[in-house]
Amino acid sequence: MDKNDRRFWDSYWVGQRSTLTARTMTQILDRIKLGYLRAILPPAGRILEVGSGSARLSCFLAMEGYQTACFDYSTEALRAARANYAAAQVGGWFAVGDGAKLPVRDGCFDVVLSTGLLEHFQDPSPIVREMVRVLKPGGLFYSDIVPRKFSLFRSLDWIGRMKRALTPGSVPPDTFYERAFTPQEILDLLGNCGLANARVFPAGVVPPYLPLLSRSERLRNAQVQLVERTQGLWKRCDGTFLAEWLGFYYFTWATKGS
Repeated sequence: MDKNDRRFWDSYWVGQRSTLTARTMTQILDRIKLGYLRAILPPAGRILEVGSGSARLSCFLAMEGYQTACFDYSTEALRAARANYAAAQVGGWFAVGDGAKLPVRDGCFDVVLSTGLLEHFQDPSPIVREMVRVLKPGGLFYSDIVPRKFSLFRSLDWIGRMKRALTPGSVPPDTFYERAFTPQEILDLLGNCGLANARVFPAGVVPPYLPLLSRSERLRNAQVQLVERTQGLWKRCDGTFLAEWLGFYYFTWATKGS
């Protein structure tokens, strides 16, 4: 991750606090992720999220009784994560640093996960290897990867980029890197980093995010409510050719060998 990427994410998290209860499209996507993840999790254990951001997913898992740890290079992101945990009245462990140099011993987590992280590196293998290092033998690796590709959800992103380009003092558009991952490249990455039984699942077919609605809470809520009511329809596209074409991300999971 280069300096421009860091500048973008530092500015993104500044001033953000609890994000658990906000009615947004991102929250809907988080609930979908949680549903898929819950089906493959062990019944209990220690979970580490690398590149946690505001750590909504880890916070939801902490609310279900898992011991969770949140790691990010941004102190501002971890402030938002702590605010989420405080709002949910659950405990967690928080640390700031480089994801390629995790400050924990080998094999101490039952699950390691990341959400929207690996695509921001040309070569994410150092981070994946570190995640595998701290994972127990037989433990679960999970990641959702948002590659640089067309998706229905982000089909109107050009409006937001134009808006930022015309707004004085805003972070320049297209300032952060995204890799154009393919499913086979993801499988190769996991296999080369010591993971087995890997699966890649295309998902995230949802209506376009509408940047111009961000100024109106009423319109934002109306869009979220519409997607919530039709979520079953959208979710049925997951794992199909439609998700490969129009989906927002890939879910991937694997296990660490003995």
